Amino acid sequence: MDTITQIALGAAVGEAVLGRKVGNKALLWGAVGGTIPDLDVLARPLLSGVENLGFHRGFSHSILFAVMIAPL
Repeated sequence: MDTITQIALGAAVGEAVLGRKVGNKALLWGAVGGTIPDLDVLARPLLSGVENLGFHRGFSHSILFAVMIAPL
C-alpha cells in the first residue's frame, strides 16, 4: 500500500473503532497507528537492494510487532 492509502485507512479504522470515545483524535491515532509499520523504509539508505527486499515489510509487519507496539 502506498503511504497516503496507509494513512487514510488507518484514520478510517481509528474513527470507526475509537470515534465515539475520543472524537477527532481517533483520526490522528489511527493515521499514526497505520503508518508505524511502514517506518522501516527509513532504514532503506542503510541497506543494499537485496537486504532491503528482505527487511522491508518484515518484522514491522508481523503480529509479534503489533502485540509489542500496541501498549504504547
